Amino acid sequence: MLSRRSYRNRAAAFLAALLALCLGVGCSKIQDIKVTSCSVDSFTPKGLRAAAAKLSICVENPAMEFTLSDISGTLFYKGKDFVLYSAEPVQVGARSTAVYPLSCTASLADGVSILALLSLLKEYDLADFSTTLQAKVTLKSGLSKKLKFKDIPISDLIND
Repeated sequence: MLSRRSYRNRAAAFLAALLALCLGVGCSKIQDIKVTSCSVDSFTPKGLRAAAAKLSICVENPAMEFTLSDISGTLFYKGKDFVLYSAEPVQVGARSTAVYPLSCTASLADGVSILALLSLLKEYDLADFSTTLQAKVTLKSGLSKKLKFKDIPISDLIND
């Protein structure tokens, strides 16, 4: 016959294993989160070196609710800083597909002129562009993690 202490240890181990299994199943859905579409609702120049935009992003989220904050990054052209950008926080609902508004700002990096930007509008190759992105993900429970993605080719982000 098991002692009371041994029974508690086994029960605790069983509950810990069950909790780990449940969390593993829930977390596996995180990699299934997708941004299915993005559109520009408004674009407002802010002088010659900056702009503000309002985007609508459609997110398919089979996982738990989370908030993205501290969103910022750099767009690189041929490996050099070209545009610095940031976005306001956005809260994504649990187990849903929904469209979320996203307010963004962007400015030309130091050393980049408006003439360089205009010359790129005439001819550009997406293969010359990459981005670095960082954001903080916060779960409804309050747990958070900073994410950093480096040197993502823009051509991988845009569907033809």
